[in-house]
Amino acid sequence: MDQGLDQLKLVWGALVGGVVLYTLLLFGLMTAGVLEVASLDPHIMPWVGAGVVVYMGAGLLLRRSMIAAIPRDVEDDARLAQYRLAILVPMALMESGGLVLVTLGMLTGTAYWVLAGGAAAALLMFLARPSLSELGA
Repeated sequence: MDQGLDQLKLVWGALVGGVVLYTLLLFGLMTAGVLEVASLDPHIMPWVGAGVVVYMGAGLLLRRSMIAAIPRDVEDDARLAQYRLAILVPMALMESGGLVLVTLGMLTGTAYWVLAGGAAAALLMFLARPSLSELGA
């Protein structure tokens, strides 16, 4: 079971690392003046941001409910498989929400939304990192 959890932590780290790298790359390019896209009205961002925060928060709540639904009386391999699903599905929601904000921040020309989207996703993903104690093994 430890090997399976280690693999899950590796996937988790890759997902978080990808969000951080994409965010820092776009933020750096925008603040350096290398990338100027700005094809959307920046006034949409507070509305989009609010919707995405709810979406990403729902991912965190989904994670909690999926973990709580894992039966304690099943074999370790079955528990790990259900736990893996309870980590990866909500993680994908958090990642995609952040990447939506990062990309729309780029398209509106607002570098701070790029940074906010990536930071929000990375923070939620960090809070949702897999742990052996949470698995209940």
